[in-house]
Amino acid sequence: FSETEIESIEKLTSEKLTEGLENARDWLLISCYCGQRVSDFLRFDKSMIRYEKNKAGELKPLIEFTQVKTDKIMTIPLHSKIIEIMKKYNGNFPRKISDQKYNEHIKKVCEKAKINKPIHGILFDHDKKEKIEKDYPKWRFVSSHIGRRSFATNNYGKIPTSFLMYITGHTTEAMFLTYIGKSNKDIAMELTN
Repeated sequence: FSETEIESIEKLTSEKLTEGLENARDWLLISCYCGQRVSDFLRFDKSMIRYEKNKAGELKPLIEFTQVKTDKIMTIPLHSKIIEIMKKYNGNFPRKISDQKYNEHIKKVCEKAKINKPIHGILFDHDKKEKIEKDYPKWRFVSSHIGRRSFATNNYGKIPTSFLMYITGHTTEAMFLTYIGKSNKDIAMELTN
C-alpha cells in the first residue's frame, strides 16, 4: 500500500464496516505499522508489551515476541498508531482472528476503502472454472503479507536500512532490497539525489 491507501483504510468509519471487518481492518493497520509476518502479529497480546526509558527519559512502548518462522526473539517499538488502535480495545489488541478469515476480511475492507488501482494479474474465475489474466482492482490481490511489505517499502529511505532489516528480519541488505523491489538502477538513481 502507498501511504495514501493506508490513510483511506484508516479513514473508513465504523458505520461502513461490520464488527468483524473493523476488527480485521485494525489488524491490517497494525501490520502496516509493525512490519511483522501474519504468523507473528496476529498473536500479539498486551502481555508482550513493556515500557523502557529512552535517552530523553521518556517511557516508550516495546513489544517482545518470538518469531514463529525464525524462532528469533524480537523486541520492536510500538508505533503510536498501534497504541491508538489499542485504546479502542481498552488497551488490548483487536480480537483474535484466523489467518483465513483475516485474508477474506481485508479484501472486503480494501474494497470499501476504494483501493481500486488497476493491477495486471491472474485470478481464478469460479464461474468459468479457470484462471483469467487481466487488469483487476488492487483490492482483489490484497493478502496478509501486504502490511509487512508496505511497512518496508514506505519506510525505506526514512528509517536506516539496518533498522528496517532488523524489524523485518532480513539478514542481508541484498535480500531486503529484493524484497522491497529495489533494483541496482533504482539505488543508483537514489544516490544521484
